[in-house]
Amino acid sequence: MAALPAASPQIGGDFLQMTSAPAAIAAPPAGADTGTGSGPRATPPPRHEVAAGVLARLGSLVPSLRESERKIAEYVLAHAGEVVYLSITELADRTGTSEATVIRFARRLDYTGYAALKIALALEVRAAAATLPTELAGSNDAASVKQGVIRLSIESLRDTAQLLDDRALEQAIAALAAARRIDIYGVGSSAVIAGRAYATFMQVGLSAYAITDSHLQVMSATQLRAGDVALAISKSGSSRDTVEALQHARDAGATCICITRFARSPIAQVAHVTLLAASRPATVGGLPMFGDIAQFAIVEMLVAGVAARNESSVGALARGRQAISAKRF
Repeated sequence: MAALPAASPQIGGDFLQMTSAPAAIAAPPAGADTGTGSGPRATPPPRHEVAAGVLARLGSLVPSLRESERKIAEYVLAHAGEVVYLSITELADRTGTSEATVIRFARRLDYTGYAALKIALALEVRAAAATLPTELAGSNDAASVKQGVIRLSIESLRDTAQLLDDRALEQAIAALAAARRIDIYGVGSSAVIAGRAYATFMQVGLSAYAITDSHLQVMSATQLRAGDVALAISKSGSSRDTVEALQHARDAGATCICITRFARSPIAQVAHVTLLAASRPATVGGLPMFGDIAQFAIVEMLVAGVAARNESSVGALARGRQAISAKRF
């Protein structure tokens, strides 16, 4: 299977350009409401502009934003409920930026202006009326811990449903289903997910290998060729070993897929196909824990997608189940 062309809008370094502003967006008409409080109220934006998910998309873009835009992003993420009541001038003052920067920030998220961004935020804040707990430390109430982790996990999956592009997922499934060989790379906590991916891919008859040693990753990657797939997993998208292994696989001609949280991370610049997994990890002492459930879910999506289109996968799964049946009481 030939590697996917890098010019596709869903692959290569330019993946998810839909999360940044279009190349040319007309300036707001004279007198339109830009959030400053002056001028007549603007016509409500099209429905597609007010869909929920702005916070999830924003969280995936923070590392790639300019310093001034990052200040706004961090403030919005921390004070979403408050921002819906702020004028553009007030938000600029509170973040130490300018009104023009706020408008550019809104357009980077695909909104025509600050007013449209506020509408989207208002809808999302209203939909998530209950504040989700993130801090687990200092509580000896097991029931509260249980509910907190479950609620955060559900929210991560909902965010992922909004972030994960269906066309990118389809490309990844098609590449895996046709692959001669699949290398799976991951280090640290991502190594656990790589191992899970290997176990599930193998069950449906895919020739997959989970490689978590950094030296073996690059050596294996150089053995790949067109028709093979390298699947790299990195929540941050900035794990040097994983990115280097994926680059070697790409140089060798393999189709490269990554699962990450951040749309413009280094690993997304190497991958042909990027699958975004949102994360709202529970924290202890302010440090993140868990938060990998969305990556596990994407692995399950890939396996289910491959199994649904390959009749041989069902047979492989049945043979494996039969083989281990004797090991159970």
